[in-house]
Amino acid sequence: MKRQSWITLLAGGMLSLLVAGLVIASPGGDKGKSMGGKEDTQSLVGKPAPDFTMQTLDGQTVKLSEQKGHVVLMDYWATWCPPCREGLPHINEIANDTEMKNKGLVVWAVNSKENEAKVKPFMTEKNLKMTVPMDTKGDFGKAYLVHGIPTTVVVGRDGVIKKVFIGFGEGQGEEIKKAVEDALKEDSKA
Repeated sequence: MKRQSWITLLAGGMLSLLVAGLVIASPGGDKGKSMGGKEDTQSLVGKPAPDFTMQTLDGQTVKLSEQKGHVVLMDYWATWCPPCREGLPHINEIANDTEMKNKGLVVWAVNSKENEAKVKPFMTEKNLKMTVPMDTKGDFGKAYLVHGIPTTVVVGRDGVIKKVFIGFGEGQGEEIKKAVEDALKEDSKA
């Protein structure tokens, strides 16, 4: 096969894959389903948030069920993930908003399967000041049906999942902030 024909064939194949990917990932698909057809975190909206207990980067213990009456924003991320790295400053800004804290907001940047030696220098380098529960075994990811990161979950005062964001893109920082503000306006039904 001639080199030019091979390159044309390869380019055509790549274009076909790109178009197929755009069709699969296009908006309007099944909410709550990953591309593989499995239920994902979106399917948990309106349901009680799965409880968990984790150690944080600074050695504290956090337990979700102890946060009833608070709004909990959880961002599931890893240091190697570019969209996570883009979204974390927005999550950090919300975490350090005194007015939201005073209204009952708790923010956890739940790290996905990394260790302290990797996460601590990253947090320092990026000047991120948030509570970081360490999901070293991936239990949070399993319980919350995570198929991609970042996955950001807003849990209401009643312990029910109010909103889920998968991935991070332009304008999403404001969407997450609005979802948190909306959840802070709700009374606890628990």
